[in-house]
Amino acid sequence: MKGFAIAVIIMMVVLQAQSQPRFFFTAKQYRDSVSQQLKQQVDRTIALPLHDSTYQHWMGAYWAMELMLYQPSGYEQLIPVQIAMLPKTGPGFQRAFMEMLYTLYLNRYSAELKVILPQLKSDKVKAMVLEYLSASGTTLHHSVDPAFTRSSYYPLYQYQCNKKEQALPSRNDFLHSSFLPGQTVLCSFQSTDRNKPGYLMIRLADGTWMKNELGEELRFPQLARSISNLPFYLTNGNTPQGLHKITGVDTSDNNWIGPTTNLQMILPFENNVSDFFGTDTAYEKYYNKLLGHHLQRFIGLKESYWAGKMGRTEIIAHGTTIDPAFYQGQTYFPHTPSLGCLCSPELWNENGERIYSAQAAWISYILTGQIRPQWLIVAEVIDL
Repeated sequence: MKGFAIAVIIMMVVLQAQSQPRFFFTAKQYRDSVSQQLKQQVDRTIALPLHDSTYQHWMGAYWAMELMLYQPSGYEQLIPVQIAMLPKTGPGFQRAFMEMLYTLYLNRYSAELKVILPQLKSDKVKAMVLEYLSASGTTLHHSVDPAFTRSSYYPLYQYQCNKKEQALPSRNDFLHSSFLPGQTVLCSFQSTDRNKPGYLMIRLADGTWMKNELGEELRFPQLARSISNLPFYLTNGNTPQGLHKITGVDTSDNNWIGPTTNLQMILPFENNVSDFFGTDTAYEKYYNKLLGHHLQRFIGLKESYWAGKMGRTEIIAHGTTIDPAFYQGQTYFPHTPSLGCLCSPELWNENGERIYSAQAAWISYILTGQIRPQWLIVAEVIDL
């Protein structure tokens, strides 16, 4: 898939080189300045004590470290000390710390985390610690806090532990007549390894894939990996599989997302329950009916339902102005991870002009009224 994405980008750069929008945030001089400032902020912060008065500084530094995959010199020797202090901090700080640790320092601090796990009071943070241990090759099924096993996080932690055993659909399963019959659906197909970019396809109302003038199925590169690579049910985790209801389009005021039109979506239970389910109150039955009897057997397609119940919000499909240079050497390069949204690659030249946009390519079909989808579905498939 990486080769496919790069080949598409090279072709589209040639086709889209003229008359592209300009965005100041992507100009090389500005990008370099922002990166330098963020690294300086991180380097100043790690010299500060961890205290109530410095928590916000540290949380900002954690975010910047994740964004740039930046591991500041000298910080690793502070991590065991900060882990030991973690039970004395608030759940918001604990969550930010664990997200950073999962993103940048897997497989290194399992022993220290096992010591403090019983002292943590937030079920969400306990789940993050357990996911860190699991991703690092350590499981604690036999000694998990009994109180945590009664929380809503525990079944999802168990689901994640057993996820490799699930059956996966193929792309053509989404052409089945029982799945949103007569509707155009955006289908984001992904790998079980979210380090590998996927792609968006458009299933038309007649049950076929949208094609170009040469009769080739249209595929638009898309990444469903968050920068943290945390599981779907946790804040800023990977994009959940399953149904996302489309609510419209918008232009973001977030400089890291940029000016390209994005697709607005909601999860089940996000905002007003009726926004997703209408007047139906048999929520799970309604969700299953949307999937149709053929797709219901793939349990992974329920992830968006569970993620919505756990409070995840603001997952959209957007472009990107993040400097891909941060991720040179990563499997997903030149894609740029987000905080859990679907992110289609864009390239900007040194003057800040957009020279390629997979986002603009696929969303143009919506903006011109050629398609009017109500649903987007994310699915890990066997034939990516």
